Amino acid sequence: PRGALARARLRRGPAASDRAAMAAPPNLMAGMEGLSQRDQHAVLQQLNDMQMAESMGTYNNLVERCFNECVSDFRTKALQQSEEACVKRCVQKFMSFSQRVALRFQEKQQQLNQKMSG
Repeated sequence: PRGALARARLRRGPAASDRAAMAAPPNLMAGMEGLSQRDQHAVLQQLNDMQMAESMGTYNNLVERCFNECVSDFRTKALQQSEEACVKRCVQKFMSFSQRVALRFQEKQQQLNQKMSG
């Protein structure tokens, strides 16, 4: 049963894939000092699950957007060269945009942290 598996995992501690979630930013860990190790793990696992769901949503959005924008002919199993090139451009543009947004977000977060500490 699923409950037994979850209890066994708690006794053994986090699995290797879960340990990656445990490598949380120091400021997040500082906010969880009052929690037991088990509760900290549960919070980090939930954050990891939320991040995974967000990533999957972003990926699905990208696939749908690029497919709808680039694929228009369904006469063959494979993409035509022009469709494939369009999909590659669309994905590259999306990835560049995502990286730029992440960079700007990080810069704003650092500015906010400096204002709060200084």
